[in-house]
Amino acid sequence: MAASNSPQFKLILLGDFGVGKTTLFHRVRTGCFLEVAHALGQHFCMCEKTLPIKLNRSHFQVQVSLWDTAGEERFLSLSNCYYHSADAVLLVYSLQHLLSFDNLSHWRYMARQYCTDADIFLLGNKSDLESHVPEEKAERFAAEHGISGRFKVSAKTGENVDWSLQEILQHLLVKKEFQRSGLHTPLQEVGYYSHCGC
Repeated sequence: MAASNSPQFKLILLGDFGVGKTTLFHRVRTGCFLEVAHALGQHFCMCEKTLPIKLNRSHFQVQVSLWDTAGEERFLSLSNCYYHSADAVLLVYSLQHLLSFDNLSHWRYMARQYCTDADIFLLGNKSDLESHVPEEKAERFAAEHGISGRFKVSAKTGENVDWSLQEILQHLLVKKEFQRSGLHTPLQEVGYYSHCGC
């Protein structure tokens, strides 16, 4: 597929300060773990990548722009441009800190306020450490809030980072293809939600 016709998706990271959004961003951008996460003087960070995605028998070159808050969420100063045209919201919490999970309701509310059509995914970061977030709690949150998929990842080791991104992009491609065809088939029927990465 020609690059000019490549599907394009904007993904934004939301969650409490300190859950690892920036290290996750740098893991996607560079493939490496970033020891010192926060750079002073930056408002938002954005990286663009082209990723090969296979969907059924078709191969796509998908253009992705991933946006990170760069710590601005501490000041409640995320502007409309951060949310604007987002196709997916990645709600990030730390598996080590239950409070960061409990605060996801706030971030989901913000996502629904500013990007109503975006799909929402849960990313439990720091899977390389002991989890203090009960599995049933995450499962219930996902069911009650219409979460499109949930994953456990580690920005430090890279565990499940690439795989979860592939799954998210496949989900968005399926949605885009159905919208293009004028159909509105529940994604559960095309087998997506069975791909829980937990």
